[in-house]
Amino acid sequence: MKKISLISAVLASVLLLGACGDKKEAKPEATPTPTPVTTESVATEESEPEEEVEMPEYDGELTVENYFYVDPSETEWGQTSEASYLINLVDLDYIKESMDDVFKVDSIEDLASLTYFVNTYPAPRTGDDKMFIKVDLLCDIDINGEDWAPLGIYDEDHSKAFCGLFSANGHTIKNIYISSDDEQIGFFGDIVGSTVCGLRLEEAFIFGKDSAMMAGHMYDARFFDCHAVGYLPDSSDFESVFLFPANVDPGNNRFLDCSMDVTNGDNFTYKEEIDVNPYDEGMDNAFINLYDPDKDGVYEYNVSYYEQ
Repeated sequence: MKKISLISAVLASVLLLGACGDKKEAKPEATPTPTPVTTESVATEESEPEEEVEMPEYDGELTVENYFYVDPSETEWGQTSEASYLINLVDLDYIKESMDDVFKVDSIEDLASLTYFVNTYPAPRTGDDKMFIKVDLLCDIDINGEDWAPLGIYDEDHSKAFCGLFSANGHTIKNIYISSDDEQIGFFGDIVGSTVCGLRLEEAFIFGKDSAMMAGHMYDARFFDCHAVGYLPDSSDFESVFLFPANVDPGNNRFLDCSMDVTNGDNFTYKEEIDVNPYDEGMDNAFINLYDPDKDGVYEYNVSYYEQ
């Protein structure tokens, strides 16, 4: 009996040792060493609070300070009937970028923005500190018969006149419809101290008493190679020459190589070539020198005036 017990004990020991020999010791998973955290790695720079921009006050009067903060449709002029269509096309960013350089006009939106700027910007148009606008018309523009507004508004001191250079490069503005309660309006309502070169108006309808096609009021203005075709239903009493500009003083306005084909309120059509108050011998103009160097009335617009 003891022998059996002894054998059993031996067998149990062998089995126990065999089981222990087959068992592999599992390696403990490596615990990642934590990266030392320094104050610099967790500290975040405190962002400075944005400085609040104080909005300039607008009490119904546009100023140089508040001009670009006021919605054009909320301005006094923006709420007039003549601005009802174009006011929603105005781009203040385009005006801001262009006003100290050149208004490069290649869309109806650009023309609307230019018109809004001329008619509303609070800066003098005469005197030593006058605003001087430069325009480069880069393509034909079709207004599609929508209501438009004159470029420039007449008053005695020309405070809202167009004043500058308008290089139209032989391009056409067509299907323009201007109706105003003001008298003597046109594509330019008021233009002073300016030169316009290479502008064509086609299918223009100007409704306003004693108005004209190209300009209503002008002072010290020069028009070269400008041509107008359209209708003046309220202007039956003027002689033909006054249907191009309504208010002419040949002493300080010049019209060279211009023409008009205008039907007035009596359904009478005036067609006329216009050369009024030409330069004296020895006098010239930079536009003519560039675009008509031979002085033969044939203008070639193959280069930008403003790149010279």
